[in-house]
Amino acid sequence: MTGVRLAEEIGISATSVSQILTGKTRPRQVTLSRMMRVLCEGREDEQLLLSAYEALGSRKLPVSSVLSEEANTATEEERVRRFLEMKASAVAFRNDVARSLDRIPITYQSDFTKGSVITDFLIEAGGKRIALECRANVQRDLKKSLVSARIIRDELKCDQVLIVVPELDDALNKACASENAIQAITLRDLPQQLGTFAIRNE
Repeated sequence: MTGVRLAEEIGISATSVSQILTGKTRPRQVTLSRMMRVLCEGREDEQLLLSAYEALGSRKLPVSSVLSEEANTATEEERVRRFLEMKASAVAFRNDVARSLDRIPITYQSDFTKGSVITDFLIEAGGKRIALECRANVQRDLKKSLVSARIIRDELKCDQVLIVVPELDDALNKACASENAIQAITLRDLPQQLGTFAIRNE
């Protein structure tokens, strides 16, 4: 993530982000909380960031500036618009996957849930289970997609999890190559892959 993108996400200027990251200023509490929400993936990351913040507290540093309320509102609105755009893209892609499944002679369940674990689509045929996870933009959070696929594979006792994407890329292929029973596939190739599965299980 770039400093400019981080600045947009947490509602301060890029200059302020630079000054915080280089130790020239100390973030305000609200800025620190926003940084934790955006940057930290778990408690360990949060502890590292808090430790760095506490170390700054012992030095006499100026506190970082905050954008005006109007600028904060505009930044938040832009962030929400980007979120809604990504959500619309994700829903449209999932609907494309559903239409593709409807053209294959195979039975599937949408939004299959067991406890707190859910998958977009679950196919059960011939004693096999395949989960389909739709990712319109998997590059945005590849690590989270892989962890989700592992949880779905293990908790839903799936023989395979297919991460369905618009296009494959090297990072995704490499990440899936080191996984057991997790594969990335394009929507274009999905009917052929599942058609073969349907034939094998008739």
